[in-house]
Amino acid sequence: MSKKFIKIFVVFAALVLGGIPSSSLIAQTVDSLVLRVDELTEKLLYRNNDTNYIKNYNEQIAAKIVAVNKINYFNARDKENQNILKYRPVQDISLGIGLAYKFFAFDLTIGLGIGDNSGLENTRSLDFQGRMFSSKQLVSTTLQYYQGYRLARVNGIELDPADQDTRREDLRTMNLMLDYTYAFNYTKFSMKAPFVFNERQKKSAGSVVAGVSFSIFNMSADSSIVPLIIKDQFHSSVNLTSVNVINIGIKAGYMYTYVYKSHFFITLSLIPGLILNYGDYSLEKRRNLPTALNFSISSLNSIGYNGEKFFAGFSYIFNNYFVTIDSYAQVLVGSGKMSAFVGYRFGKL
Repeated sequence: MSKKFIKIFVVFAALVLGGIPSSSLIAQTVDSLVLRVDELTEKLLYRNNDTNYIKNYNEQIAAKIVAVNKINYFNARDKENQNILKYRPVQDISLGIGLAYKFFAFDLTIGLGIGDNSGLENTRSLDFQGRMFSSKQLVSTTLQYYQGYRLARVNGIELDPADQDTRREDLRTMNLMLDYTYAFNYTKFSMKAPFVFNERQKKSAGSVVAGVSFSIFNMSADSSIVPLIIKDQFHSSVNLTSVNVINIGIKAGYMYTYVYKSHFFITLSLIPGLILNYGDYSLEKRRNLPTALNFSISSLNSIGYNGEKFFAGFSYIFNNYFVTIDSYAQVLVGSGKMSAFVGYRFGKL
């Protein structure tokens, strides 16, 4: 956000809320507020970086071309018989552009329509995944709505997409996730460098990370998610027609970036957590979920080249968590995205 925009906004607010003060008073007020905003931004986002480890490009505009494949799935597991159903929606590759400046970054992509719909005709989807990085913290938001799934695997066996029994156009999911992650060694380790590219990790470094999460998940179908042809292989608790769950969680893990010859890098992370489930589900009738602690796991990974001007690479980000139905059944919910990108930094505004 530029200082010019902030000044215009403050002046407009002053005119609307406080009448029309003198021009000198407006100028003094605006300059004071702009200074405060800049000081607060520096304190929250860029404070105390060790320049031997992190180089900052926040004053430069970074633009990129990006190809994205969104991730969405849910699995149902029979804990007694160790049988698993794996459902996947229609997947498509999106192509677009991304921009980053200071603490603001976004990717705007559109689907190419090359995904295999596996015979599904009535499918709908909305998949928004937003992330705000600073050197030491990450705030992410996920909103996914999918209608139309295919039963991709049963007990590890890939199913034929042409099989009518694998198609579930009646199956719908909604997944909302809010997530906050903090890196404790932010003076030497940057979370922005491998994903936003308006910073560069100059030397290898890592950090313990921790955070909190909140999510809501809804799955509904017109009939059981277990096909009739394999119904006798699963416990009756897996015959779900809906699941509604609210989760609150905590997590802690580790992220590390290995740097080779100053510009090549690989970032890996593993962040396990615990979540508290609350909600209900439906078999023949609606029942309450047991209030239980379950495991979650998230990971942010990237590999590529980060030069003075050019950067390119591949990233893989995912989140998943378990939901306990009862002592016999469990559901796994997953989301994320894979991205390939190439970009360039254009210099200061």
